[in-house]
Amino acid sequence: MDLSLPRGMRDLKPEEYEALERVRATFIEVARVFGFRLMEPSPIEMLQTLEAKSGAGIRDEVYHFKDKGGRDVGLRFDLTVGLTRYVISNRGLPLPIKIGAFSGMWRYDEPQYGRYRWFYQWDAEIFGTKSIDADAEIVDFTSTLLDKLGLKEASIEIGDRRIIEEFIRSRLGISDENKILTLLRAVDKLERKNVDEVLEEYAGKGVDREALSRLTEFGSLKGKPERVLDSLVNEGLQQIEDMTRLVDALKARRVPNVTLNMGIVRGLDYYTGIVFEVFENEKRNLGALAGGGRYDILPEIFGRSDMGATGVAGGVERTILALSKREETGVESKRVFIGYVGEDMAGVAAEITSNLRRRGLPVDIEVSGRTLRKQLEYASKSASLFVIVGPRDYAERKVTLRDMESGAESKIPLEELEARLRSSL
Repeated sequence: MDLSLPRGMRDLKPEEYEALERVRATFIEVARVFGFRLMEPSPIEMLQTLEAKSGAGIRDEVYHFKDKGGRDVGLRFDLTVGLTRYVISNRGLPLPIKIGAFSGMWRYDEPQYGRYRWFYQWDAEIFGTKSIDADAEIVDFTSTLLDKLGLKEASIEIGDRRIIEEFIRSRLGISDENKILTLLRAVDKLERKNVDEVLEEYAGKGVDREALSRLTEFGSLKGKPERVLDSLVNEGLQQIEDMTRLVDALKARRVPNVTLNMGIVRGLDYYTGIVFEVFENEKRNLGALAGGGRYDILPEIFGRSDMGATGVAGGVERTILALSKREETGVESKRVFIGYVGEDMAGVAAEITSNLRRRGLPVDIEVSGRTLRKQLEYASKSASLFVIVGPRDYAERKVTLRDMESGAESKIPLEELEARLRSSL
């Protein structure tokens, strides 16, 4: 029997799952602090609902099929679609609503480093307002989450596609929507290719080289918010009010590591205003850890043109990779192992184990009836403290506590064991 997995799938090993749960727990805590209610949207959507966000072409990128009723359905490729559908479908919800989720997704992408076809995302959205304060709240949430996880140097790069569209129309004199979209795609490539590569690629597609050259120069405008805003003012662009207000709001919130980047455009058929991406650091080795922005167009497609929407989603696998480089995955490594000498002590060891577990201590126990030496060998792979329950010690209401790293041992009265373990873990 072939026990291999489909391409792009993998098992989450215990240490990987523990790291994932640490990210989940931190996300849940930060969501609570910021007032986001959490839920889980359905993992299966009607295919037409998935297409509403990204068009019919999304079929090539998702898992879709006919169910037993002959309906065209698909596995979710993000959480935003499901959250938006839920909010739009429940008109009685008080607005604005802050809502989020943490769960698995499926995409039929080409697998690569840090990217799988089954993966996890965290997501936070605000529906019902078009205020720039909502965008600031989303960026602040993202910054706080990554800081709590240990990614204190994460760089938040913010753009606004309305500004670059204004540059194309007013400075390059281009008004054809298809040409504008092509130019925006070219700018989007600047995150992965250098300017010369982008010029060569799109010049071959009939795009005016001079216009593209001026646009890529503008798209390379990046730096401290005040300097970039001054450049935009000097350029005579008008669509900078929201960006200016967002910068002021983030400054008031003391959000660190904020950069303005006119090359950030994201989701060309989806986002409508402020957009941002978050990188591990300036080297961008892992690509974006998270990204988001304003997408008022999706509620409109779903029938609510009056409802604003802004949000962010983050890749859990990439975040774990970034944390692993800093040795900050936070996986619990200190555990206690309860071993015993002789079968007569098995019941005593089990009683001690149960009492400690009920008090919340991470405790393992011997379950295979092995000798003490074999128990020590096994525990050395997972435990930092080893409690030996032996007949002589127990007759004096004591146990032996062994430090697995140093090998040091000490006799501990049973009534002091819990306190001693807590002080050592």
